[in-house]
Amino acid sequence: MLESKNSVQINVKDVSFHPLLKDIEDMFWIFLLSLRTLSDIEIQKTLRLKNELMDGYLSFNEMLDKFNATTNLKVEQKGKIATTTMNVLGQMIFMGKAMTIFAYELLRFSDYFERIKGNEEFKFLKLIRNGGAHNNKFNLKYQFGKKAGMWVIGENEVIKWNGLEISRKLQDTNVFNDFISVSTVFLLIKHFSEKLYEIDNLEKQSLC
Repeated sequence: MLESKNSVQINVKDVSFHPLLKDIEDMFWIFLLSLRTLSDIEIQKTLRLKNELMDGYLSFNEMLDKFNATTNLKVEQKGKIATTTMNVLGQMIFMGKAMTIFAYELLRFSDYFERIKGNEEFKFLKLIRNGGAHNNKFNLKYQFGKKAGMWVIGENEVIKWNGLEISRKLQDTNVFNDFISVSTVFLLIKHFSEKLYEIDNLEKQSLC
């Protein structure tokens, strides 16, 4: 089971993203599995042993050293039991931004865009994407052109999705991980995946 910041649970085995968004699903699983794997000290020991037997231009052991330093990985040994702790907030923020930007660009330049561009959830995604692309801060004002400095949403406008709300009061506040988490972004993209499947089914029915 995967649980989001909004306490929504999904069954991993039942998830299968639409082909347009499948790469995002795959990168999310790889990301989580990588963190889980590299947090296991026994697996790290095995990797180091194997790496020492390999020839090549890349030093995987040095990569492990960098990862451990970046995540502040620590191991506490109690008898035969080793417990590891690590700080992956930075990695979670990065992955949330990457998934959001990737999803927005895939949808924006797809054949589905005209069907979804007016939906509130797409506006929600766009505002999350803009914040992720601008130093992880909500940027709710136009940056260029004649509208530079003007608000992109109305004074009393609220853009909602799944219990989350974006309004002017969020200007310059953190997007990840304060407002939304990487797991919740995954569920947002899952929502779009289901929407694309719905559009496909409607297209098929119209041809019958």
